[in-house]
Amino acid sequence: MLLTAALSVLAMILDSLLGEARRFHPLVGFGHYAQWLKRKCYPAKDATPSQLFFRGVLCWCCAVLPWVGIAMVWIAFAPTWLVLGSSVVILYLAIGARSLAEHGLNVAQPLLQGNLEHAREQLSRIVSRDTQILTQEQVATASVETVIENTHDAVIAPLVWFVIAGLPGVVLLRLSNTLDAMWGYKNTEFLYFGRCAARVDDVLGWLSARVTVVLFSCIKLRALKQAMVLGRQWYSPNAGPVMAAGGAVLHVNLGGDAIYHGEKKSRPCLSEGVPANVRHIQQAIRIMYVSAYLWLALIGLVGATAWLY
Repeated sequence: MLLTAALSVLAMILDSLLGEARRFHPLVGFGHYAQWLKRKCYPAKDATPSQLFFRGVLCWCCAVLPWVGIAMVWIAFAPTWLVLGSSVVILYLAIGARSLAEHGLNVAQPLLQGNLEHAREQLSRIVSRDTQILTQEQVATASVETVIENTHDAVIAPLVWFVIAGLPGVVLLRLSNTLDAMWGYKNTEFLYFGRCAARVDDVLGWLSARVTVVLFSCIKLRALKQAMVLGRQWYSPNAGPVMAAGGAVLHVNLGGDAIYHGEKKSRPCLSEGVPANVRHIQQAIRIMYVSAYLWLALIGLVGATAWLY
């Protein structure tokens, strides 16, 4: 555990220093590979729901499991120093703390300058909802929601899975999360085909989402109660509690109706507080880092205790 904590700290340091790999990011290549698989596996237009679901399962397995298997073989047979080094690099690539902070600040900065149009444009790069007609408050709300939700998806979840299953666990989580982002939509194309990707991502993220809620609760205790009460109303079993807890820490309004792909989506209220503004975006970024540091401190403490006793 102490070694795991040290490797996790090194990965976070790399992320802080280098940020997201702008060129040749492995997930970009994986995305192209997944799209190619989808074109090969997606059935004819008259396919039944069960056929679509089965093809989705097959496609998910072909996309993810070979890489997890390679990671398992690698840690079993590669020299220890290579395993440790590659684990740090892969975990760094799976973490997106600095990138998330930069995207959040890219929305906050034009809002501070009163440039709502530019803020909408920056927001459109990180959310799937329609941003053209959003008010300043709605832009701030959407940005806060994105930072809070991705505190789990892009920071805490990879760190937790690195503790649980090492390098193969990180690979499994990150690739599954990527496929959920690509296929996990409830529309005509992906309702059945993408169901496997969505459900697997929910299962893999269940524990780490609860860990994130607990970490938020260490910052402000009421976050735990709000996650348990309001988080259950959300359509995602993991994003709901995380965003409800984050909203409680910030004491800001989150949730509510939003427009996705031209259609209004009714969403429950996730937290009760004041309307979101630029300050809340900045605070959400700080909460992301504090939560990550709390997790690193916790596993370091557990590892040191186990080593001593």
